[in-house]
Amino acid sequence: MAKIDRIGSFRGKIVDRGIGESSGGFPQAILQLEAAEMWDAENGVWVEWAYEEIEAIAYLILFGKSGKPTLSARQLMKAIGWDGVAFLDIQENEKLSDQIQWRMEEHTWEENTTIQCQWIDHYDAVPGKRVQKLEKADVQRLQAKFATGLQALSGGPKPKSVPKTTPKAMPKATPKADPTLPVVPAPTQEPVEPAGPLADALTPETPAAPKTKPKKAKAAKPIDMQTAWEQCFTAGNKAGKTAVETTQIWTNLIKAAGGDEAVGDDWSGIKTAFDAAL
Repeated sequence: MAKIDRIGSFRGKIVDRGIGESSGGFPQAILQLEAAEMWDAENGVWVEWAYEEIEAIAYLILFGKSGKPTLSARQLMKAIGWDGVAFLDIQENEKLSDQIQWRMEEHTWEENTTIQCQWIDHYDAVPGKRVQKLEKADVQRLQAKFATGLQALSGGPKPKSVPKTTPKAMPKATPKADPTLPVVPAPTQEPVEPAGPLADALTPETPAAPKTKPKKAKAAKPIDMQTAWEQCFTAGNKAGKTAVETTQIWTNLIKAAGGDEAVGDDWSGIKTAFDAAL
């Protein structure tokens, strides 16, 4: 079984998969692939791949130097249904899909050019797509991280135009009292307080003080920046704020706190301040 030696989009099955460690010490998924079809870009159809060169190996680094998941990790989740919980599942979970689509491209290293698997996707994906779109949550995370830069780029939120209002008619003056009218003096006799059983019935009883002490408000649980931004974005949307207005409030609160580094790992205070600012 020979390796595929041409550039193009293929789809077929995974005949073996496992977890390895890259030369840099990062976890990587290793997929052994067998092609059944190749995409005919000119006619826009899949055609049978009836050649001996059907094998390809995909080396997918899952986490980079920052400790964050790579695009390959997200592609693997989408392609075979891995939930991203445990590396061992990639190697041993038989319920994961064995159907897959991939792209063969040129790869140059130390002046040596080979054709390798450079992209994977789910079996029925549109072949040849080149725009790598992030998920909505990741876009919102970037929005929060670079809110200050976006504000500088856009020049800040545009002031809203004040709607024209028709001046209201002045209320009519209330006629003053005629000073010539006789003034009736107030009674000088003090009212007599009721006594006896009637007085007891009319005297309200002082309610007893509650025996239980009021509960103390629970402190907000620590949350990271992404979670705080998602909660603020949702709260702003419910309050009728536009994305620009929500970002403006978020940016001002971070500035007031002294910046991202000053906020640290716990962003619950930013969320609390955001709710108060709505």
